[in-house]
Amino acid sequence: MKITVLTENTKLENSDLIAEHGISLFIEKDGYNILFDTGGPQESAIKNASRLGIDLGKVDAVIISHGHDDHTGGLLKFFQINDKAPVYLKKEALGSYYSKRPEGEKYIGIDSKIVEKYTERLYFIDKTVEIAKNVFIVPNIHKKFSVPSSNSVLFEKVNGKLVKDNFKHESFMVIKNDNKIIVLTGCGHSGIKNIINTAKEAFPDKKIGNVIGGFHLQAGARTFEVAENEEVEEIAEWLKLEAAGQIYTGHCTGERGFNIMKPILSDKLKSIYTGMEITL
Repeated sequence: MKITVLTENTKLENSDLIAEHGISLFIEKDGYNILFDTGGPQESAIKNASRLGIDLGKVDAVIISHGHDDHTGGLLKFFQINDKAPVYLKKEALGSYYSKRPEGEKYIGIDSKIVEKYTERLYFIDKTVEIAKNVFIVPNIHKKFSVPSSNSVLFEKVNGKLVKDNFKHESFMVIKNDNKIIVLTGCGHSGIKNIINTAKEAFPDKKIGNVIGGFHLQAGARTFEVAENEEVEEIAEWLKLEAAGQIYTGHCTGERGFNIMKPILSDKLKSIYTGMEITL
């Protein structure tokens, strides 16, 4: 199985790829191609795929982890390239989502044109589903542990009023790999500990292998809201015990979060970047 990071907040110094606040992963497994999230509104994931020689017309399925535009920004352009792949997401992902920033509130939800033009391509999930052999989407995250404190700036507009986002629109992906499972998360707004714990409940006969994705230890590209050091350290200590394989993280984990986790997780923790290839 091969995973290519089509876009992420960072890139290598001499890379001609486009880095953007967001994430998108192209996953090739046993002849089946999956696009996990589509990056931000600059459509960097789509542009980078072309530069990397990846034909998005051959994508068999798209998984949207949640309804924020740094994960759905490339979807409209994707529909112009690919006319067949179903897009799996929770119905709640179509909600009206906002972030409160120092300069004011900003809409960060899915582009309304997606619903207007491509409703027939959207497949809503409300329970764990196997979309291909050993490839699963888990939509119901059980919140046994606390959620990231940096969620505090994120809201949903309901009946014209902003209320705290409860992240019922978030799901995650699981891939069975021998006797272990790989857990892939977009942002981990529901808490990476809760996501992994839910994966353990859903697949009790499997160990947690690799963990890939963002852990939401900061809000936004400019880190105007970040997790306390103790919160980050506690997550790292927990992951050290729970994950048997490499942990690949980036995007909303942030450089600061990564640097706090690194001494605890050592070589077990790797930073992802735009254009990175992971073979598992």
